[in-house]
Amino acid sequence: MNPKFDEMQKRLTHIGNLNHYIEDLMEKIPGNLVSDKQRKKLLEAITDDDDLSVLLDGLKNPRPPRFVLVGRTGVGKSSLVNAMSGKYLAEVSDVEIGTKEARKFTYESDGQVYFEVIDTRGTGESETFDTNAEDELADVVREFHPDALLFLQKATERAHIDKDVMAAKNLMDKTGGELPLVAILTHIDELNPSRIKEPDNYPAEKLSLIREKTDQLARIFGEHGVATKAILPVSSYIEWNGTGEEEEGSADGNPSIAFDGRRGIEELLDFLEENLDVRAAIHLGLTVRLNRIAIRISERFIKIFSALSATVALSPIIATDIAVLLTLQSILLMIIAYLSGRELEFRTARELLVSLGGVGATGFTLRMVAQQGSKFANLFFPGAGSAISAGIASGGTYAIGKAAVAYYLREVPEDQLGQIVKDARREFEEQQEEK
Repeated sequence: MNPKFDEMQKRLTHIGNLNHYIEDLMEKIPGNLVSDKQRKKLLEAITDDDDLSVLLDGLKNPRPPRFVLVGRTGVGKSSLVNAMSGKYLAEVSDVEIGTKEARKFTYESDGQVYFEVIDTRGTGESETFDTNAEDELADVVREFHPDALLFLQKATERAHIDKDVMAAKNLMDKTGGELPLVAILTHIDELNPSRIKEPDNYPAEKLSLIREKTDQLARIFGEHGVATKAILPVSSYIEWNGTGEEEEGSADGNPSIAFDGRRGIEELLDFLEENLDVRAAIHLGLTVRLNRIAIRISERFIKIFSALSATVALSPIIATDIAVLLTLQSILLMIIAYLSGRELEFRTARELLVSLGGVGATGFTLRMVAQQGSKFANLFFPGAGSAISAGIASGGTYAIGKAAVAYYLREVPEDQLGQIVKDARREFEEQQEEK
């Protein structure tokens, strides 16, 4: 096992028990800042948030992503899985799953399961594939509870696409029509000029062919009325050391990468992490992109705590939410710092909050005054002042969280945080305008 993996999983599990974690953090908050009643209300607001509950369940109970793979022999299913993990994974076939038209695999390395997969090897390929077989396969897929159906099509081939698309459509229909479909155009490295494998050196003609093939696949799906979540072109081309008798692998004995020709894999992983069940997304980040999982989780906390800040600020009672908002933002900072491997005292978090104001303590105080002052509008237009205050509080929490991620997880120098705060506020405002 990877020690960094174990340490990060330990941190995530600890934060996943947020009730206890928040209680621990609350003990660090000076008693003269928030009352016992405010502590209770704040804890209720945090733990009653549905989005946060889903995230916490994912932190405590991550599980391998489950995919149904649709594609013909030679389309590059195992190569894609290896490219996604960056490891030469072992294909471990499980027990019989009730149909000859598919096999269930786990992809593993050093005892760690990366993916669980049903390979529908018979779909669209066999001339004898009948309705009974389709029904059996649909039953197996439903019991598997997959996160997505990955439809793989080789970029250099055009034959059989219509038939394969219809097979995928039938499978989706028979499983309830809710299974998200991601189309993946594989082997883009083999498009002309095929000799050029370096992903950063693809010439214009190769890039043009990739766009043409992607558009072609999109048209075919559209013609058959099949909705896709995305159509992503990728190259899974990797040359491995340690797969032959005389080759040496990595220090742990596993094959290592001798040449990396992957392209589009990061985009695929980004898409999956954003769209998978949160438990699967967290597991994917832990196993495949450990250095980015803390940032991903922090981004989720920023979104949730920004919304909670708006809820706190909507209190119509003037000047009662300053301390609670400060506490909420401090907790967000402490969580992000903890994800980086550091533990903050509340006093340190509060001082950092002030410095993240962009212009020091004065700027922080002025924003708080502006926030509370806006509530006087409630005397004339009930609710209007609180709505303004909520926007300020939510945007401020968003900016503070972004700056904390930059400082603790991206190691951005402290003197650049002021600009990050300004950029984050502008980004937040743009997001609000788009809603």
